[in-house]
Amino acid sequence: MSIWALVPLKSAASAKSRLHPMLNEAEREELVLAMARDVLAALVDSTVLAGVLLISRGSAAAALANEFPIEILVDQADDLSGAVVQASAHLQAKLSASGTLFVPGDVPLIQPPDVTAILAGHRHVTLVPDANDVGTNAAASTPPNAFEYLFDGKSFKPHLAAARRAGFDARVVRHRTFGLDVDTVAELAMVSNRVTATRTGAFLVESGIAERLRQVVVPQAPNAAPALRSMSQSSRHPAADE
Repeated sequence: MSIWALVPLKSAASAKSRLHPMLNEAEREELVLAMARDVLAALVDSTVLAGVLLISRGSAAAALANEFPIEILVDQADDLSGAVVQASAHLQAKLSASGTLFVPGDVPLIQPPDVTAILAGHRHVTLVPDANDVGTNAAASTPPNAFEYLFDGKSFKPHLAAARRAGFDARVVRHRTFGLDVDTVAELAMVSNRVTATRTGAFLVESGIAERLRQVVVPQAPNAAPALRSMSQSSRHPAADE
């Protein structure tokens, strides 16, 4: 099985506006790139992926491609869902990918064994929700574009429904590191408490942001996940039975 990771990267300058005013624009831009580097490092070092494709129109993409052995796609889509569809089709047509793994660029705690855990047992559709079971923090699809992508910040349940419409019973995996993405100050504080030996952690300490975040009360996510919990198993598409 040849599965490629897809990592979208928005323009760093316009990303993570919800972290204002805790972080100024320059700090948000540096944070986005630090997290993206941690994500790319984990994916590149994974032994279960055929490669990594960065989806970006931003100027930082070229610099990241010089740091990591990755491919870049400059998408023409209007939104994230369209960009993932375009990238998936590109990988299938140009690089013979049998499947894809969508991973956002703001899950800086992931490590290569976590990628292995997500894909272990994957057959057609695997979904990893955020810690609140609201958003989708990873999505594996075999073949590429096996179901409709509906990213909107609250896409987990819509993706479950989309998989069912496509004829698949999605395998759901709740995972501690994949489940923690950074959109809010509280989430950044949770990451700051846990990152060690990462680019994100080094940036937060060196910039003084980690010290500021110590004043933030960190809430407990209602569905705080253990390291790994698989909730259901994928089933074959009726037309895919051999």
